[in-house]
Amino acid sequence: MDKNNIDGYSGSYFEFNFVDRRKSSYGNRIRRGINSYWLVPVFVLYLELITVLIPPIDSPLKNITERNLNFFKGTSVIYNLASTDFPYALIGHFKEVAIVKKYFLGIGQVPSQDIAIALTDKREVQHLYSRIIASKAYLNTEVGGIVTISYEKDNPRLILYEIPSVNKAFSDRLKAAAEISVSEFHTLLQEEESIEILTKVEVDSEITKRLIEVLSTDSVSHQIKDKLTKDFIRTYDLHSQLKYVLSPTVFKSFLGSTEIEGEYIGLFHFHNDYMEPPSDIDMANSYLDRQIVFTLSDDGIILYDAVKGTANTYEADLWTNASILLPRHN
Repeated sequence: MDKNNIDGYSGSYFEFNFVDRRKSSYGNRIRRGINSYWLVPVFVLYLELITVLIPPIDSPLKNITERNLNFFKGTSVIYNLASTDFPYALIGHFKEVAIVKKYFLGIGQVPSQDIAIALTDKREVQHLYSRIIASKAYLNTEVGGIVTISYEKDNPRLILYEIPSVNKAFSDRLKAAAEISVSEFHTLLQEEESIEILTKVEVDSEITKRLIEVLSTDSVSHQIKDKLTKDFIRTYDLHSQLKYVLSPTVFKSFLGSTEIEGEYIGLFHFHNDYMEPPSDIDMANSYLDRQIVFTLSDDGIILYDAVKGTANTYEADLWTNASILLPRHN
């Protein structure tokens, strides 16, 4: 037998000796490796494809060019392969697929009337009112997350699960970078992720561009640069306090790791401005997932239930024994 066709003899293996008679050529070793692990790249590509086909949860539908560019760059699923959150993100990913498909097909959706009934409970309205007031303590984000409904003794009750926003986390990163050095702040502003967040928070791109130019020149003193970075952070926070930007990755991880009580309704957030209706972005997002927007009114709270571009409005009175509901179709 040609010795080149034998990988060789192994040592003792459970008191048996065996011979691997497969050819040891370089091509055969590659083929055997592919045969052993071919499911891994196929599985990863499948996740990539699904993530591209389903738009991000925090933005309106993107055109096909942008989504394909996202595919080739690598999505958040690939990013999470190396993190401890990946198992939860994976579980949450498939939960999100089911949620999006059910919403798109109109299957198993919570009736808007049940949301209105939940607002007839004065204690629940007071609880929601208190949470909206408490959310105003955040000076660089709105509060939001997932809203479900529980049918305890046939009485609907809204349950809110807060999920941290990307824009608040980015505000913290800006402040931390400014504390380290101007150079660190300059580097952070130029990152692609930073540009995306600044765009979603609607900070003027010209302001950011000019600041980057000033921070990169040696003709401006350190004191002036330091003042400009602090002014930029204040500007960012002023824009950010009226926004709630949810990361698709964080959303998936939360879905996969949290035991959620009740039936899923959609995404919620509190508007910090008084009696502020859903924004254009909120209405655009309602084509992807149901949007529940809470805001304060003269006598209590107003809830906007936005579904695929239209919204029902319910006003709950805080001071009467039973809430007064005024459904309006926007």
